[in-house]
Formats: sequence, structure tokens, C-alpha cells
Amino acid sequence: MAIIKDRDLLNEDGSVPIELLTKCIENHLAMIDRFDLLNKYYDGKHKILNRTLSNDKLPNNKIVANHAQYISDMATGYVFGVPVSYTGNGDKELNDLFTNIDEDGHNNDLALDMSIFGVAYELMYMSDEEVPTPELAIISPRNAFLVADNTVKHKPMFAVTYYEKRDISDTLKGYNVNVYTDKEILYYFFNDLSSTAPKEIDLDEHFFGEVPIIEYQNNKKLRGDFEGVITLIDAYNLLQSDRVNDKEQVVDALLAIIGASLGDDEEEMTKTAKLLKEMKIIELPPDGDAKWLVKQLNETEIEVLKKALKDDIHEFSKVPCLTDENFVGNSSGIAMKYKLFGMEQLGKTKERYFKRGLRQRLKLIENVQKIKAKDFKANDIDITMKRSLPVDDELLAKIAQETEGFISWETRVKRYDPDIDVEAERKRLDEENQKNMEQKQKAFGSYDFKNVGNNKEDDLDE
Repeated sequence: MAIIKDRDLLNEDGSVPIELLTKCIENHLAMIDRFDLLNKYYDGKHKILNRTLSNDKLPNNKIVANHAQYISDMATGYVFGVPVSYTGNGDKELNDLFTNIDEDGHNNDLALDMSIFGVAYELMYMSDEEVPTPELAIISPRNAFLVADNTVKHKPMFAVTYYEKRDISDTLKGYNVNVYTDKEILYYFFNDLSSTAPKEIDLDEHFFGEVPIIEYQNNKKLRGDFEGVITLIDAYNLLQSDRVNDKEQVVDALLAIIGASLGDDEEEMTKTAKLLKEMKIIELPPDGDAKWLVKQLNETEIEVLKKALKDDIHEFSKVPCLTDENFVGNSSGIAMKYKLFGMEQLGKTKERYFKRGLRQRLKLIENVQKIKAKDFKANDIDITMKRSLPVDDELLAKIAQETEGFISWETRVKRYDPDIDVEAERKRLDEENQKNMEQKQKAFGSYDFKNVGNNKEDDLDE
């Protein structure tokens, strides 16, 4: 997430003072624990795995139900499952560029970072080919940050990426720190990230005209999709783990013997217990009794609590459980929309902030194209994002058929499938109708309709 600083802290020439750089790195290091926690939860490394019991002899199952991964994967697939489309003046060249660099896959990975961390970072750079073209790379929020000014627009001042440098024996030698401004990239080596005297390694110019690292926000508060339900996920894991523990303890039930003794000392009692286990028979006096001490499990109450926790996880994350009974059966389109209403609001927020980042990406491409004397304007491009949802083709076809007569053919086709090329479809339909007409005429006539015009001309000549 962007670190806010006063622009007056920059040097007079706009360069970044080392003192400001180290302070910003310090600010970012304070966020790392949160990023690491969110990354661990997505990877299934939940709190339950660290649980220990005072009595080592008791069962200690550690079950992870990875709702965190489910929430992020479903939210990302719902909003970004269909590739982003770009239309407008210059869209062909832009789409060709994005196809070559697999922009669709890049966007999905970027969106997954947004979902996990609440923020994602994209680096734009020029390829090293003979004819350089813009390339895109994803940088983890754990290794990058953006510094913006404290004006109402929060205009980016510079961005930083930093990585550990280790030798062949995996010993930490220091850190490679890269600083991106609107004109250049400065490369430093820090022995320690708090150092105020790093070694300047290199300096490169770039031609993007602005800071070439773009911040993509998941929402206004930069929160991950499952971040708000982590405590509920922990409670669910604990319930499921203890549920299995209780089952194991039922198997290890105790035998209580009343009115009889197994022996006079420990050795004799142990021997008698072994015989009982092997022979599975016990002799008791008339007033004696034997029964198992079994822990009573109330499965109904446990199941109610499990369902309540699961429902809360999906309700507060706004990502429904698609295997739930609410999604089983032939629900109408309107009913399905109501079930996905919360997820759609989540999707709209994601789309709004993601488009803001895409606009900045197109702006950087425009700046590069200007240098190449190419006419490309970011504002001429329309960005369209569609949801990844199952489509009821039968219902859409029925609506298209029933609205004939008061809605135009083109509108009905577009409502059935917005991606259909109407003009091409109209041409194919006309050709098909013409072919069908000719076949019917041949079936009821005995002459060649294609040459009927030529035959008339021959008759006139005669």
C-alpha cells in the first residue's frame, strides 16, 4: 500500500534522499508481518497447526479447512475469469501487444495478489528485443511499495523494490534495492536495510514518463478478501479438529469395574487387565458390575455450530459456498442473481479499482508510443470486464424468440450473446435462407432457377 510522504522531502532536483528511502523501507517492513500472515493462510498454514497440548497422550488433530484459498480463488475467478477486453481507436495494436505478453494470465495473477494481500504491484519495463516493446511483471507486496505525496490526489513520487541477496551457502549478504522515479531507475546495495550509506551500483533511464510501478487496490481499505474472517476460519478449524479428537477419545474408552478387584498390587492388576483384553471375559460377584466410561458426543449441536461458522465465513466474505443447497436445483435467473448479490457487490468494487490501475497502465503505454511517434491515446480505449457465470442458453433463446415483433432482430441477437458479430451473423443467415429457398424451389419445380434469367434472354434473341 502506498506510503504517504511530503513532496518537499525530495531533493531539489527531484531525486530521493537516502534518509527518506531508508525511512520508507522501515515503514514498509512494519507491514510485512501482515502480508506474511495472509500469504500463510492462503497456503493453508493456519493457526491450528501450531497448537500444542499440555498432555502429550491426548489426541491432537490439526485439521485445516482452507476457506481462505477458496474465497480468494472464487472471487478472482468470478471477476477475472473472462479476459478483459479493450475496444476503441488503436485497439488492434494494443490487443496484439497484450496477446504477445499473455496479459490475460498476468491479470489473473495480479488479481489473486489483490485478493490475498488487498493490494498488488505491477512493474512495466521495456523488452530487450531489437524493437523494444512494453512488458509486464508482478512484484509481491512483500517486496515492493509505492510512495505518494500527501496531496488529495496522492500522486506517486517514487517506488521501491528490494530483495535479499544470498551466497551459494544461503548466507544473507545484504539487500538489492531498486528505486523507480518518473525518469530513472537507481540500483543500490544495502548491507543492512537501516543503513544510511548504501553502495550505488547503477542507474538507468526509462521513457514511461511516470513511475513505472502501478499499485492495484482491492478496495478502499486495501483489505484482502478473507482477511476479515480469519478468526472465523480459526474457529472452524478448531471445531473440526476437536471433533476428531473426541472421536478418538471415544475409541479409547475406560472400563469401570464395580464390586471386584483386579489384583492386590500393580503387577497383578496389569496381568489381569491383559488377560481381560485377550480373553474378552470377566467374572464378577453377584453384586458386581462392569461398564464402559464413554464421552457423550452431541453431534446435532456440533453440526449446528459448524454450519453457523461456515455460513458466517461466506456471509462476511461475500463469497457464497456454491456447493450449498441454495445453489442446487433449477433456480431462475433472478433467484440466482439474488443469491450472488453480495458477491456481485464485491466484484463491482474490485472492477472499479482494477480499472483504475489499467488506466494507468495504458497511460504508460501511451507515453512510450509518443516517443515512437505513434498515435495512441489511452482515453480512446474502452475497458470492458465481464463476470464468469454459467449461462442459461435455453432461457435466453426463449426470450429472443418471444420478443420477436416488438424488439429488433439485432437487439435480440445481442441480448442472446453480446459477443456475436451481428453483421457477420446476418450475412450467414441471409446465405442460409437463400440456400433453403433454392432447395424448396427445386423440390417443387422442374427448371433451373439460377439460369432462368439467361433463358429469357435467349428467348428474346430468337
